[in-house]
This record gives sequence, C-alpha cells and structure tokens, in this order.
Amino acid sequence: MHALKNYSDAPLTLIDIGARAGIHPRWLKLIHHFPVQITGFEPDEQECAALNAKGDTFVKYLPFAVGEKVEQRTFHLLVAEGSSSLFRPNYPFLSRFVSEPNYAIKREIPIQTNTLDAVLKRSGIEDVDYLKIDTEGFERDILNGAAETLSHAFAIEVEVWFNPVFTNAPFFRDIDSLLTEKGFVLFDLAKSNYFKRKVGATLGGPKGQLVAGDAIYFRDIPALSPESHFYDKAKLVRAIVLVMQYCYFDFALEIAQSAYHHRKLSENEFRDIEAVISSEGKKHYAVDFRGKHTTEKLVKRLGRLLTKFEWDYLGNW
Repeated sequence: MHALKNYSDAPLTLIDIGARAGIHPRWLKLIHHFPVQITGFEPDEQECAALNAKGDTFVKYLPFAVGEKVEQRTFHLLVAEGSSSLFRPNYPFLSRFVSEPNYAIKREIPIQTNTLDAVLKRSGIEDVDYLKIDTEGFERDILNGAAETLSHAFAIEVEVWFNPVFTNAPFFRDIDSLLTEKGFVLFDLAKSNYFKRKVGATLGGPKGQLVAGDAIYFRDIPALSPESHFYDKAKLVRAIVLVMQYCYFDFALEIAQSAYHHRKLSENEFRDIEAVISSEGKKHYAVDFRGKHTTEKLVKRLGRLLTKFEWDYLGNW
C-alpha cells in the first residue's frame, strides 16, 4: 500500500457526518499506509469538543448540522442518544416494538442547518473522495445540499431505512434513486437494525423486522468517459485505495486496467498498482478446497445450534 502514496499529491479526503461514535477502525488502520484526512460532523457541541480533545492530527470535528438549506430545525435528543434525529420518531409505528423506550425524547434542541457544500467551502475543504452519512433519516436532506461535494466524491456510505421509524424520513428506495441519478452504483447493503415486536417478544430468535441498514456506493469508473476527472491519476489511485478498504479487489484491478487501457497510466505505473492490488487481495483470499461447501454447511448448522438464529439469513433461525 505504501507504494501508492507516490501517485497521489493529496491525502484521501473523507467526510464523516454523524461521527458520534468516532472514526471507523478501517481508517485508523489505513493511516499507517496511506495519508488520510478526515472531517467529522457532530452537531452536539459537547460531544464534538470531546472528540476533538482526542488530538488525532488526521481528523477534525466540526460542530455543525448540515442539510438541504439554511433553516431552523429541531434536533430530537433521544434516550438512546445515538438514535437522535432531526426527524421526530414515528410513535404509532414504534409503539409495536420492544425498542420503543429508546426513542423517547429527552430534549428538543433548536438547531440551524447549513448545506454541506457551504460548510466545506468555508473550511477550505475541496475534492472530497468519500462521504459517510449516518444521521437517522436525514440523509436525503444532506445529499440534496451537497451537489458540489457529490460531483467530486467517488464513494458514499449511507444509512438507509426500510420502515418508518422516523416521521416523514425517506426510505432506501428514495436514497437509491437519488444516488443512481447522481452517477453512483450500489455495491453492497448491510442489514444492521431489527425491531422485535412486543407481542411475542420472547418467541423465536431476537431478529424481528428489518428497519435499517448501511449501503455503500461507488462510481463505476470503467464505465465512464476517459475524459472524466475520475481518471485523473491522483484521484484514480485514491479511488483504488478506497475500494480496497472494502475488499473489492476485483473492482480495484478493473479500475486500474481501464486507466491503463485509456493511457491514463503508463505500463510501469500500472504494473506497480497491479502488484499492490494483488498483494493486498491475497491477504484476504478465501480458502478453497474440495469439500468446502460441505464444511460451510456444517459450520452454519453448528451456529444455529449455538445461537438459534443467524443475522445473515432470511427468517429467525
């Protein structure tokens, strides 16, 4: 990975909106191999100050709420503070589930939003590579106020909602439509939050009904015109680094091959990058052997005996 630093004149620029939990371990690991600069947004000023107090030189937290425009909104601070939102919880829906007490409002805080484009411009942050949004239903408003930022971004990780936990909040289908229109393609969807009904709460597994997840979107660079600014060498390399952090080594190699085909990389540059992708990819290679499928089935059955359910399968086991 160190070799790729020679091809980028700028760090990987990441924006983390909803950064209460701090920085994801994947970026803490990457910082030792490739330069990274992270800007986090946490509208709770006390929490923002606590995050900045950690003193990490590669990350800075800003105490702003971002949205579609400059306007006054109400921030609903909930009992489960990590679930707090600019949308009001949908209590007719929530009242059916065990999780309802977590969504009780502790305090309503007046707050002013500004667009992400405006805040980043004022902060001197340009050419963003990656955007992560985890804002409990407010994701579409933020994206609508980030047209300039999105035009530069290669990757977006966004929280998505499948059921009406928050009143008037958009669903996954709305976010997917918006990002597809902006030129992004869906690469993966992680199911992250299930609600168990109060009726029958002790029956079956703990899984319940799927309400939320996380989606990762990338630009499909090989499908773009060779004149696209995503073929700029430094930008391209940072895209490859990002893709590898999610272990899509096949896509990383396809991006490099496409750049070489369009003469955006010399043969020596391509061979250097290809070697890094191959080396990193082999570290994550899945073991393959005769009887692998049978072994997988045995492990899964053992898991069912131990846990009585599996998060990655349909239904409650």
